[in-house]
Amino acid sequence: MAGYNSLLRESRPRVRETNAPKRAGLTVNDLYEQLKEMAVLYTIRPGERVNELELAAKFDVSRTPLREALNRLVAESLLTFVPNRGFFIRELNRQDIFDLFELRRSIEASAVQLAVERADIKDIRALRKFWKDVMKNKAAQAPATQLVARDEEFHVRLVALSGNNEMVRALYGINARIHFVRWVDLEQRGHDAFSEHLDILDAIEARDAKRCRELTETHITWRMEEIAKVVDAGVVKLYSQ
Repeated sequence: MAGYNSLLRESRPRVRETNAPKRAGLTVNDLYEQLKEMAVLYTIRPGERVNELELAAKFDVSRTPLREALNRLVAESLLTFVPNRGFFIRELNRQDIFDLFELRRSIEASAVQLAVERADIKDIRALRKFWKDVMKNKAAQAPATQLVARDEEFHVRLVALSGNNEMVRALYGINARIHFVRWVDLEQRGHDAFSEHLDILDAIEARDAKRCRELTETHITWRMEEIAKVVDAGVVKLYSQ
């Protein structure tokens, strides 16, 4: 299965490379990429302490570049840091997930309204082609995490139609923090969660701001009880592995 980071490489904001120490060919950015995938997919379980010595041995690096990479993930809220105790994988918390979906809905609903005013017709049609191609390949039963990543790429490109780079950056950060929950949800519900994408693009092309916002809000809104069920299923998935 392709990694989470490789699936989204084209759509995410670039991280500036540093001249930090490296061993065995691994830069701080290399460590960041691998550790981020572990955090996003909960390779280390929620709430567990990150064992720096084990990771340093696994990646054959010193703790200096490892800590720099870990601190980047703390800044992105993918890890937490407790003084005198160390780094911990973020909890799988229902309220946090609910808040992130509210924030995502707010950003995307505002972005599509801007897209109605600003989006170039060529960019709208390119995004439509991208999504149609994704749906053609759906018949091959791509892994759920890959389909979620492609859906995230669609929404990043949708928000990019607004011309607002900060909205894109914010959405990318949100996507990383809800990826696991959406992966679990897609495995439960099957591959029929994407039917409104082309309707949203139709509304943008028609320059119908009201319909764009309504479609986007409906598409993204999750109720707390839905989130609770998916989080509970995610916990079962993690602890049954």
